[in-house]
Amino acid sequence: MGTILVEQDGRERAVEFNGRRIRVDKLLLQMGIYPETAVVVRNGELLCDDELLTDGDKVEVVVATSRG
Repeated sequence: MGTILVEQDGRERAVEFNGRRIRVDKLLLQMGIYPETAVVVRNGELLCDDELLTDGDKVEVVVATSRG
């Protein structure tokens, strides 16, 4: 079992997943977020959907919103 610390909208939460690593897109889906609508940043670096996160990583998730 692994854990990623996720910051979103100024709040932090721990997201658990099976295994030691998880792809960015799988993490977003597990959080109920469509990967096409969000970006994930780790250590100031924008991550691609197929990049791997490991247990203990801290990331920021920014979800795009549209107001019309």
